[in-house]
Parts: sequence; structure tokens; C-alpha cells
Amino acid sequence: MALNNYMDRVLTARLRASAGSSEKVELGTEVVKAAGAKFDEGIAGLLADEMKSLGPDELSRWLEGLPDSSCAAWLRAQIHPEPVKAEAAWERFFQLHAGRDPLHLMACARVLSDAGRHEQAALKLRLALTQPVRYSFFARAGNLIRQIAGNIDSWSRTARIAILGSSTTTLLAPVLEALCFRDRIRTEIYQGLYGAVQQEILNPDSGLASFRPDIVILVSNWRDLNLSPLTADEDGFIESVVRERKELWATLARSFNCHTIQPAFDFPAEESWGYLGGALRGGRTRVIERLNLRMREEAPATVSVLDTPAAQRETGSARWEDEASWSRFRQHPSTEALPALAEAQLAHIRAVLGLTRKVLVTDLDNTLWHGVIGEDGLHGIGIGPGTPQGEAHQRLQQYLRDLKDRGIVLAVCSKNNPEDARLPFEQHPHMVLRLDDFAVFRANWEDKVANLRALAQDLSLGLDSFVFLDDNPLEREWVRSQLPQVTVVELGSTVFSYLRDLDRSRLFQALTLSAEDISRAEQYRVEAQRETLRTTAASMDEFLSQMQLEALVESVTPKNLARVTQLVNKTNQFNVTTRRYTEAQVSAIASDPGGWAGAFHMSDRMGSYGLIGVLFCRPGGSTDGWEIDSWLMSCRTLGRQMEKFMFDRLVEAAVSRKVHRLIGVFRPTAKNALVKELYDSLGFVRVSESGEEIRYELMVQPGAPFTATHVKNVSVAAAEVACP
Repeated sequence: MALNNYMDRVLTARLRASAGSSEKVELGTEVVKAAGAKFDEGIAGLLADEMKSLGPDELSRWLEGLPDSSCAAWLRAQIHPEPVKAEAAWERFFQLHAGRDPLHLMACARVLSDAGRHEQAALKLRLALTQPVRYSFFARAGNLIRQIAGNIDSWSRTARIAILGSSTTTLLAPVLEALCFRDRIRTEIYQGLYGAVQQEILNPDSGLASFRPDIVILVSNWRDLNLSPLTADEDGFIESVVRERKELWATLARSFNCHTIQPAFDFPAEESWGYLGGALRGGRTRVIERLNLRMREEAPATVSVLDTPAAQRETGSARWEDEASWSRFRQHPSTEALPALAEAQLAHIRAVLGLTRKVLVTDLDNTLWHGVIGEDGLHGIGIGPGTPQGEAHQRLQQYLRDLKDRGIVLAVCSKNNPEDARLPFEQHPHMVLRLDDFAVFRANWEDKVANLRALAQDLSLGLDSFVFLDDNPLEREWVRSQLPQVTVVELGSTVFSYLRDLDRSRLFQALTLSAEDISRAEQYRVEAQRETLRTTAASMDEFLSQMQLEALVESVTPKNLARVTQLVNKTNQFNVTTRRYTEAQVSAIASDPGGWAGAFHMSDRMGSYGLIGVLFCRPGGSTDGWEIDSWLMSCRTLGRQMEKFMFDRLVEAAVSRKVHRLIGVFRPTAKNALVKELYDSLGFVRVSESGEEIRYELMVQPGAPFTATHVKNVSVAAAEVACP
């Protein structure tokens, strides 16, 4: 570092001592040529600062005359007087320089945005935000994010998010806004009045009441508890705090049908009683630990408890708090800790909005093991005990196996000979993962983008549910450029960071765990067997007969509420309106006595598909009509007559409730063309059409024949299901 500083000073002195522009140009060219393929941003920055004094024409000639190197490309990107040339220079820089510095990506995004290429700018800025960045980056990127966000359409969800805090939230909000932008969540954020949490929630005329949030983030810290080192009545104190929180949670759910993110309380950076604070009954550390556990136990479905102490550990207690910031403007945690806190909050937001990823697609060579199986052979690759790298790869495999055990689907996408790729899974003694842990295994020499598209088709899932893991930065860059909807994990330069890089993203964080989640990986394996049966059947009728299909409809209840909400928020293709709801909102719809809500299950001779369909109706049009608010179904049941079964049960329910008219609504999106003609195929009549939706109508005919001829109805009577 000292040598670099000395060289920087020498170069600065020589440039400033140059007698004229020609001498400065000559010296600058000499420095760039001497750098060769190496990129030194310190040297390049000095050159950029000094060369700005050249006239535009002379500067252009100098830049164009430089050799094709990363240093020259960076200089052109930074100071070229022609914006078009600067834009091209950034692309060339990223081709020549392997690193993806967030500041470089932000600078490139600014150039692209200024040129009107806002979607491309969004890609660069989103990539920058996938990497760990300090708070200062968010402060610098805020205006650019808002500029780009106002000019793009590449969003997955929209959400109205309120932040209510006992401390300052002004610095947290832009970090959360930036991370939502990264994850394609279009947000509107409301910040409550400082220290007025209860007033905002309880006052019907508050700003929060006018805002009508989908998600409320409560921001609190250990100071709010006003705990002394030793609390006389530990149980009583905990009960009083939990009772107060439950009242606030209930009011939020009742008033706004929103989801609440309640933070667990963090711990003071200094504890005067030390060990005794956690060991003694009533000790401050012990009370906070027990209180956090009780809040998790008492939280209803509309509330998730944020693991603030985990974010505190990730940041480090010494950096979590800044006494000066607290004393001056009530900022907690420190600005240095805000990115970690916001990332934890965003993991909950993604889960609430149905953006938790479903599939992890992994490379093999130098990702799941050290080495190249096709070259090094079975005994030459590194996995497990014996080498540090081998142990790190084994830990990564264990993490993936743990994900699979809670319902994350694993798949392989590798450039390899199929036989070589399968060998370690079949014969290596230290492999944690085996072939039957993967729903799909694609090892060939085709382009990985093509393979990822094929995987999505195999699994009947959207690419936006995929996470891609690959040690090769060129492969990662290629997938990002061609499939921006796939989340590509940016891995470090060695395997020792891979597990941390994947875990830090919190891409698979879930707030609930259903039976369908646990069995999902096995369901997708069985689906491959079903597909084999389908391709060998002589006809579709023969295939459906062989499958021995059964289905049932049940009410939406507390038991299946989490799974129903999950489907509502994750299903994109077979979804007529793509409306997204929180658990509280789903519960309200299901409880409406004037409507109807059905949750659908399916099974066949190979096993259960689980809860795979949802249909909501609201009172609509007249006293004897229902409007279909939501009709969605997992794509795993396509071609099984499940949509017809759902229609049959809807008509049954309508007849039993004396509903004479059904109103269908189709709201087209980029992903639901699959159901564009659903209502037409079922006999609905198109009655109106606008740019946003097409409306249909069907007069209910008692005694109409069932349309699902190959699906046996094993549900209870429609009249029982019809009443919430």
C-alpha cells in the first residue's frame, strides 16, 4: 500500500509538472501501456482527474489512441466526452475485467439511464445490489434508483410498505427501497411519525390509516424495554410486553388486512452484569431472550418475527450500535448495520409476497466438488476430508441437502459428459448429495441458458423461481444477460465463501412450512415418472384413465391458510387475475358470507399432488351473482382436467347458494397467456373488454353435466364447502 501511495504521488507530480498537453498525453499513454492487462483503479483515477483538463477533441483523440485494455476502457467510460462512446467503453471494461465492483456497475447504470436505456441500467444496478455494499453506496445510489424505477416495467410484485419506529427510520427507508428495487418489487413506502407507533396504529385518521399498507414493519430496539440489569418479576414483565404486542398485531390485521413484521429485540452492546445478565432469573439478557421466544410462539399467521439478534451477530455488536448517532438523532442501529437489517426485513417481504425461490440449480465441477470430473476422474476430485477445499465443498452439499429436506427443489445444470457427471453421486464415498436428491439432472454440452429453459419446462415452473449456482463468472454473466428473471448468486473467488454467499442472500427463507413444502422435491421426481407415462400412452384419454385421478375441494381454514396464501402469491401461469394477498387478506376473503372460497387437492395412482388450486368468489354485479376474484392452479396438474373439476365444483356451490350468475375476469400479464381462453372454453360469454381486463358472464344452469370426465370427486358435499 505504501509503495502504491508513493507511485501515485510520483505520477501525480509528473503529470502536473508536464509542460504542455502533448507531454501530458505522452506520459498518460506511457502509463496505460505499462499497465498492460492489469487494472489499477488508483492509477487510472489519477489519470482521469488530470486528463480532464484536455480539450474535448484532444481528449477524444487520446482516449481513442490508447491500447485495448481494461485501464483504457475504464478511462473511456469515465471521461469520454461522447456519451455513446462511454456506454460502449463500460461494456468493454466488463469484458476485460473480471471483477464486478458495485461502484463500477452503478457508474455504468448511470450512463445507460442517461442514454434512455433504463431496463439495461436496472440490470447493472440490480447486479451491484446483489453484492455486500456499505450504507454509503445506498446513499449515493438513491436518486439513480428512483430515476430508473420510474422508467421500467420489469417488476415482479408491487407493495405498500409502512415503517413505524421508536427510533429514526429516515436512513433505513432508502436502503429498503433499494433492495426492493433489486428484487423487482415496486414499492411505495410510508414512514410513520417518529416515536408514534401506537398513535399511528390506533388513530383512524393517522397517516398510516390513509396509506392502507400491505406490510407494516415495526422498528424497535432494546432501549424500548427500559430494562434494568435485574427485573424482579420476569414472567410478569414478559407477559405484559407480549400482551401489548398482540393487541397491536390484532389491530393492524383488523384495520388493514396487512402482514406485520415484528422485530425480535436486540441486545445492548455492553452488559454491566456480564455473564450474570443471562444466567440469573430476571437478568436483562435472559429476559430479552425469553421475550423474543414468547413473541415467536404467540405470533399469529399475520405476523412474522424478525431475527434481529442474527442481524446483530452478522454485523458485530461493536458495529451494530453507534452511541453518537443515537445521542444526536436517535439512529439505531448504526448506519453501518442498516444494510444487514434491511436484508433481513426484505427476506420477510419476499416471503409475504410469494417471492421465496423454489428451485436451486447447481453446476458440478468446482462447485459441488473441487476439480473437473471428466479430467481428474473419480479419485482426483476433492470432496470431504483430506483437503480444506474438499471439506468446504462437502459443507456446501450438506446445506443444499438441508434445503431439499424442507422442500427446495434441486436440479443440476452442468457442461459434462452425462456418465462422468453422475459418477461421483453413484460411487464417491464422501458425497452428501446423491442422484435421487435431484428432481432433474441435465449434464450435456449445450448452452446453460438453453438448459435452464429446458429445466423450467421439465418442472413446469417459471424461471423467476430459479436460483443458479456456478463457480464460473462467465457462465454467471451469460445467464444474467439472457435470463434476468433467474437469480444468479454472485460467488467469491474461493469455495470457502460459497456457502456464505448463498446463505447471505436469504433467497429461500420461508415464514411457514406446509406438508406440501416438505414433499415438494419428491413430488417433482414423481412428476417426471408421470411425464414418462404420458409420452408412452396411445392417447390422452388412455393416459388420464391410467392415472386414476381423484380430487377434492375444501374450505379455506386456519389449517391450510398458509398454503393457500403461498399458492396465491407464487402462481403465475394458470392464474386469471394474478392478484396477490397476505394471509390476513385471504382469511378475510374466505370469511365473507356473501362469497365462496375453495381449496383444491388432487391425487392419482402415483401419489398426491397436494393442495394445488384456489378459487375465490366475491359478491358481484347483483344479489344473485358471484365475481371470480382469483382462479389459480399449479402447472403440475395441467392436462389432468383439474381446471374442469374446479369449474364443476364452483357451479355446484353456486347452485346450492342460489347464485344464478358467474362473472369471470381475465387480467392479462406477461406470464398468464395459458388461461387467456379459459372462460371461452367453459361456455362463458365475453361481455366487455378494456386494456386491463376482459370480463365474462355465465348463467348458472342447475343440473348441467360435469366437465371433468376423468376426475373422481372425493370431496364433501358442495353445500358444506360453500359456507365459510
